[in-house]
Amino acid sequence: MVTLYSDPKCPHSHRTRIVLAEKDLPVETIEYEADEIPEDFRQINPYATLPTVIDREVVFFESAVINEYLDERYPHPPLKPGSPATRAQMRLAVMRIEQELYPLYFNLIRVKKKTEPLRKIRSYFDMLDAYLAKQEFFIGEQYTLADVSMAPILWRMKPNNVDLSKWRYLNRYAHSLFERPAFERALSEYEELLHDSF
Repeated sequence: MVTLYSDPKCPHSHRTRIVLAEKDLPVETIEYEADEIPEDFRQINPYATLPTVIDREVVFFESAVINEYLDERYPHPPLKPGSPATRAQMRLAVMRIEQELYPLYFNLIRVKKKTEPLRKIRSYFDMLDAYLAKQEFFIGEQYTLADVSMAPILWRMKPNNVDLSKWRYLNRYAHSLFERPAFERALSEYEELLHDSF
């Protein structure tokens, strides 16, 4: 059984929960919020970051690393493309999503004045909408770890006053991610309430 230490509010933990749900693995989930991580957790992960996974007594942290490990360790269904070139494209996409979109989201939720963060996110979504007009998923026609990385941020847009329906292709893409059974199973109670409250 995989042990997952997860923050129910954090999109990084959400990413790993999605992978575990896609793999339909037995999981023991222990929830901590970022500001409530107990000091003795550092004996497991000296950086005290979430998510953290223990599998076969080996500890992993950083969601991108965890997710790649889980996909290789439990290869069905695969969440990486088959060819080396397309896998490299997927890794580049995950890296860019982490470096570009995640900081935009965290800035949006941290600042009081939302005008500039919202402008930047909308500009990013304009570009993303044009990109997604040409394909079903982020990397061609296969659902991959790049889509797993996108889904938690897109899910958090509506509660932050970003209406995805303004972008035709992005909205279609987002709903295709949200309708996956694994996505629904991966939601924490907090994440379910993000949309139930609207």
